[in-house]
Amino acid sequence: MTPQNILYLSTLGGLGGGESALRADITALDRAQFSPHVICAEPGAFVDALRASAVPVEIFPFALPYFKYGFLPVLTPSFFRRLYAYARRQRIALIHCNDLETVYYAAPVARWLRAPLVWTCHGWWSVERGWKMTFVEKFVARILAPTQSIQQRLTDANARLRARVTVLPFGVDTLAFAPQPHAERARAEFQIASDAPLVTMLARFQSVKGHAVLLDAAPRILDAFPQTRFLLVGDAEFNTPDARATRAEIYARVNADERLRRAVIFAGFRRDIADILNASAVLVCPSDFESFGVANIEAMACGIPVVSTNVGGPLETMVDGETGFLIPPRDPAALAARVNALLADAALRQRLGANGRARVLEYFTLAERVKQLQTLYAQLLAAA
Repeated sequence: MTPQNILYLSTLGGLGGGESALRADITALDRAQFSPHVICAEPGAFVDALRASAVPVEIFPFALPYFKYGFLPVLTPSFFRRLYAYARRQRIALIHCNDLETVYYAAPVARWLRAPLVWTCHGWWSVERGWKMTFVEKFVARILAPTQSIQQRLTDANARLRARVTVLPFGVDTLAFAPQPHAERARAEFQIASDAPLVTMLARFQSVKGHAVLLDAAPRILDAFPQTRFLLVGDAEFNTPDARATRAEIYARVNADERLRRAVIFAGFRRDIADILNASAVLVCPSDFESFGVANIEAMACGIPVVSTNVGGPLETMVDGETGFLIPPRDPAALAARVNALLADAALRQRLGANGRARVLEYFTLAERVKQLQTLYAQLLAAA
């Protein structure tokens, strides 16, 4: 059987949570059934990781479509021609967009090719305007929502989308992300003592991610556990003004405070996430909001308890008091209290960590997600 060619589109070339999840999906596809091709608007770690897995990737720069002055459309007309030519040349059978911006470009091309169009919706707010919802209804064959809350918000806004929205949570490779009881390499690299509590945050620099909240909580944690180290993993992957400003602010705060300067370690962008998680006592996710929270389920798969804000995806991926703790956003006192409770009780950490891995194995494995994704592709292609 000849595999069907699937084209994935992404505006972003960096590795945020959404891009990490997409990379995992693409590299786990059964190549006997589906042959992946990827087009990105920019280079970055996402592109590099795919190419390292022998996935063909093209960089086609294009402007993000929007309306200047509220009515004047801004886009890259030449991208339509390049996209159509590429899709015809590669005999693309289905197009899967990882963001709404690429949907606008892919929609006419999919129609010309009579190829189904799939869109992963990372947040309902992307279609908050009525015309956007109408556009999606007209052109998108299936919307993938990683959480039930996103599905509900979409269908509340447009009940006609109900039959087109499929809830498909992101998944974790539970062999790559698994408990490693004696993971010391990451601690050795960052010169962290084996008995020092390690609190890790995996997030790109962005104001909504809550780095400032962790810094606000840090003194309370250091008061209780003076040897604690805070490992901040991530960088300004998407190089936006907000990312650059947030990174500058966090670095300045740490450099200006001697206590934080001793305790906070900036790890930058890393690929060895499983090793880092296994060297950690706790993962924190102090975001204002998480569409899903891939880092949380990666930590859970490694048997590491999580303290996360209770807004968005973590409400569905985590169970408060069983796999970790859920706290209100922008509440450094609550963050510190829950982290301290975990650092004070090794048995509690072990129990919540084990519960977290069990939950991932039941609900959030990459193997099950890709199985369902491939079934969906087959159904859409059969109906095309």
